Amino acid sequence: MSQVSNASKTSGSGQMVAAEGVSSISRVSDGLKWERWLALGAGVLAFVVWFVWWPYQHWTFEERVSVLSGWVKILMLGSNSEWQFCLVVPLIAGFLVYRQRATLGRVPVNGSWLGVPVLLASGVLFWLGYKVDTGYLGYAALQLSVAGIILLMGGKEWMRLLFVPWVFLVFAWPLFPLDTLLAAKLKIPTAWIAEKLLTVVGIGAVREGSAIQSLADFGAGIKQGERFTLDIADSCSGMRSLYALIMVAVLYSFMALNRTVPRILLSLSAIPLAVAGNVVRLLLLTVASLVMGQEWAVGKQVDGQQVDSFFHLLAGFMVFGVALAGMFGLATWLEGRHWKRVRLVEPKLEVKSGGVGDGMTKVLVNAGLLFASVGAALGLCAMTPEQPVLREAGFAPQLPEWVGGYHGEMKEMSYQERMNFDPTVTLLRRAYTAPGARPVTATIVISGEMKRTLHSPEVCMPNQGWTVNALQPVEVKLDNGMVINANVMRLFRDVEVAEGKKVRMRVLNLTWYQGSNGYSTPGYNISHFMNYRDAILFGYNHRWSQASFFMEVHATEVGVDDPLGEIIAIEELKDFAQTVASQFVKVPAS
Repeated sequence: MSQVSNASKTSGSGQMVAAEGVSSISRVSDGLKWERWLALGAGVLAFVVWFVWWPYQHWTFEERVSVLSGWVKILMLGSNSEWQFCLVVPLIAGFLVYRQRATLGRVPVNGSWLGVPVLLASGVLFWLGYKVDTGYLGYAALQLSVAGIILLMGGKEWMRLLFVPWVFLVFAWPLFPLDTLLAAKLKIPTAWIAEKLLTVVGIGAVREGSAIQSLADFGAGIKQGERFTLDIADSCSGMRSLYALIMVAVLYSFMALNRTVPRILLSLSAIPLAVAGNVVRLLLLTVASLVMGQEWAVGKQVDGQQVDSFFHLLAGFMVFGVALAGMFGLATWLEGRHWKRVRLVEPKLEVKSGGVGDGMTKVLVNAGLLFASVGAALGLCAMTPEQPVLREAGFAPQLPEWVGGYHGEMKEMSYQERMNFDPTVTLLRRAYTAPGARPVTATIVISGEMKRTLHSPEVCMPNQGWTVNALQPVEVKLDNGMVINANVMRLFRDVEVAEGKKVRMRVLNLTWYQGSNGYSTPGYNISHFMNYRDAILFGYNHRWSQASFFMEVHATEVGVDDPLGEIIAIEELKDFAQTVASQFVKVPAS
């Protein structure tokens, strides 16, 4: 009897355990079917209201648009064609999520309240970006909010599994300042390496700034630059392709490599490989110029604009070709036959979190916290003035007619300037000449009601065909004791004055930016930083002004230089600038 009784108890216990197991499996299945869909729906709805519907920033448009609407509109502008690859990044991130569908299908929702502080931080970023009217903080808020939504509505296990697609989403946000911050820095190293390699293989070359020219051969009657002349434009410096190359490297490292260190190394390799690709491109253009001629290899000037040849366009693909080949070789060196591990669908990964998942009540509570966070961010924006207070300009809108022996003739704003500037911008320009003196063109630009109305000379001057040879800081001391921090750019351009005869024009451009409170800076990006800082802290927008003094130094035969004359010209330009600036720079109120 005892044995039978024990057996019955055991059997009953087993049935109870089995029943509990079935119940647990059923609850997991229900949680995956209903709670997960509810969590997903709440996350998508909050995201749409936050980043698709709410009017956020102006960019270059008259009305505020949402973060994602502005993102699409700004990328679709023809001037931003190099960044349009950003539009496909969300699709690639979605594909990375789709690859893990087998694993994600087994993960219950276990929402973590760690998502709440992440969402609050993204809300603060969103509000700050709304306050200063910039899309970059909106992008940062969106990126962070995605992590917060995943944590709060899905849980830490969902965040772990979706970490790679979330990181990859960073490449969707265009970082336009990189063009000016890093493009110029990559041009000089690229030209320097190309010059050294040409010398090694026996092709005489000389570099000045980012320009490379063939050496003169006086015995053969060949002048400097006659056989080839190459200049590295910003678009050819590797920077505009660098962001896309890093994206490709990161994507390939995630799909083909297994270890963290090789993934990091492969991602970072895009930087030197972009430079290497441009060096190869320059070498191809040089050899083609020597064999087939400069016009066939590079192109020609038509109405003052460079028209690239077919070979020039073809050589441009070498940047990507060399970089991709280098990435493949590096990945092979790091992890052997990595290409065999590339799969469109990943095998099921280990799921660390178990259990039955959140019940309907907790999912609803987490959804309430999510919408409360979104509501708090949008509420702050609704109570914030749409535009910071516009301060008084640091320049008076005036340029003297006479400066010593110089007489200044007023010049109108060019058509291109009129198209680029908004109607509220003030631009004054005088061309000063004096007997026996170098001519100087003085320009002051006072920004308008829109936040972005000034431009960087490091971008504008090369776009006008000038090559930047050097950039040096100078101080301009005004009569009232103020000291202006400025930059002098030394530039040159080769001009064909007759068939087969070129001269090199050398010029100086002294520039700085003046804030509303007497603050001056030579840096375009520093002025933007100061604008954002003061808009956040004090609620006002600097009405930045820009001063530019352009002096022609001399025009000489290519290969002939006068460094002492250029030094003297810089001092002359500084003296002229401080005399004129003393009449239009406002003294800050004490």
